[in-house]
Amino acid sequence: MARTGGRRRGSGRSGPEEDGDLFVRALARGLSILALFDVEHPEWGLNAVTDSTGLSKTTAYRMLRTLEARDFLVYDPKTERYHLGGAMFPAAYLAMSYVGFVRAARPFLERLGRTTGEMVELTVGSAEGAVVVDEVPTTNPFRLNRPTGRILSSLGNSSFRLHVAHRPQAEQRRIVETFQNQSTPSSLAHPEQVMRRLAGEKEAGLAFDLEEQDQGVCAVSAPILERDGSLKAVVTIIAPAERFGARSRRVKVEALRSTVAEMTKHLAERASKG
Repeated sequence: MARTGGRRRGSGRSGPEEDGDLFVRALARGLSILALFDVEHPEWGLNAVTDSTGLSKTTAYRMLRTLEARDFLVYDPKTERYHLGGAMFPAAYLAMSYVGFVRAARPFLERLGRTTGEMVELTVGSAEGAVVVDEVPTTNPFRLNRPTGRILSSLGNSSFRLHVAHRPQAEQRRIVETFQNQSTPSSLAHPEQVMRRLAGEKEAGLAFDLEEQDQGVCAVSAPILERDGSLKAVVTIIAPAERFGARSRRVKVEALRSTVAEMTKHLAERASKG
């Protein structure tokens, strides 16, 4: 069973800061191109870039050539597509600081997977959505087509909603009003309903996906918080709907809450030791 609902392509996210004197539109356009590249879309051609960003072909071409000149992108004349260049490596190396966190979290994720018999995933936040940084597959006959590195931005996804719920309210509303889409008949469609739900999920420390992103697939997510209450990451259990009835759901929620509490304590102790 494949799970859909990854991020929508494009540079549609805009904020009130774009009206200010400090906003550089040319830079934003270049960054919107770099933001297209991910594990699912490692190469882009000119036409695809213009379709996904909304830039004119002339502007997109100039941006691509500039990024190429600075080695942020490399052009392959055989495929007529661009891929990330060497200038991106230092930033990628810095982003690998998450590797230590993922390594420390892995034993807890594996134990949760064994306890529940279900798929478990770990996500962290980014400007584009929630990034899947690790996952433990289920031992049962249930597979999802979601590779590590995938960016989630569907509001039907419980993990992404928890990330949104911990952002400032103005940013929450912007995301909800810009990206709210009804993926399945179970999805909430009205922005005000989604805003109220976000507030409730943040307070409860728990979010559900009851076939809202994909029919036949359910999930429950819980946050890992920093000492100051900010969001560090989200842990999610994903299961087919037939293994997510009321009783099974309670068992999974209890296991998830217990695991997240242990992870939070362990990571805090690890951070205090330097």
